[in-house]
Amino acid sequence: MQIHSFSDLEGLRIAVEMERRGGDFYRRAAKVSKDPGTAQLLSQLAQEETGHELDFQALYAREKERRGQGDEGVYDPETSAYLSAVAAEVVFPGGLMALAGENALQSPEAILKEAIQSEKDSILFYSELAALCRDEHTKSVFMDIVSQERRHLATLQRMLMALAGPAEE
Repeated sequence: MQIHSFSDLEGLRIAVEMERRGGDFYRRAAKVSKDPGTAQLLSQLAQEETGHELDFQALYAREKERRGQGDEGVYDPETSAYLSAVAAEVVFPGGLMALAGENALQSPEAILKEAIQSEKDSILFYSELAALCRDEHTKSVFMDIVSQERRHLATLQRMLMALAGPAEE
């Protein structure tokens, strides 16, 4: 396996790609879900990921501008494919078919558990990018992303707890 080193800016681009892939994943899952409540939850999760994608795209654009990189910083198709592959390893590895095979798309509880795991994996990935960042400003951008993902994780955990109902004493 060839190791490709990437810059801090490319790391931000991976963050955008991860959110895009997450939103796409939830939209596709909503289309194949047979349960209306589950499909609605998946659509809600897709909208949240799209919101994160837009937020992260804005962070990426600001960082590109701060560094004075215009359109010449746009990645070639090979680099874009690589960044997409890196994102795929973090967000729902194995994709829709893997989760469908595990029956993880059959209930809101199972979906939320998968979404929670994906958020945890993303937080670890973004935290590692921040730790390895050489540019202090970009490091703070990654930490902002980690904060957003932690808030989203907490929301997903509250949703799962609400589905479980009150704890028995």
